[in-house]
Amino acid sequence: MAQEKFNPEHKSPCLDKNCSWCCNPVKVPRFLPPDKLPKDKGGQPLWTKRKELLVPEDSQTKLETYYCKNYDSATGKCTDYENRPDICKNTECVDPNSTELIDRQHQKVTSKKFSKITP
Repeated sequence: MAQEKFNPEHKSPCLDKNCSWCCNPVKVPRFLPPDKLPKDKGGQPLWTKRKELLVPEDSQTKLETYYCKNYDSATGKCTDYENRPDICKNTECVDPNSTELIDRQHQKVTSKKFSKITP
């Protein structure tokens, strides 16, 4: 079976590949402004800060981690995928301008290794 090339109508392969890499845990740049953190329809925070930082092997950039209220750990899926906030919709593990196949791009991102720091 041929591997899929990028399709602008279906950017991220998270549903097809049953992948929750970006939200288990949520990883964002350290010191993300509080107004950028997503809220639910009632104005309550969707994310709860974890007591750890992650540092990618290939970088010294520290990432803050969060639990997401909409993440279902039993299924590995978002419980409100269609209404997820923009910060989640804009998280992609594939580059539309890349000549690499989606599977290869996805594998590169999801196989990243991190060191964990507990402040």
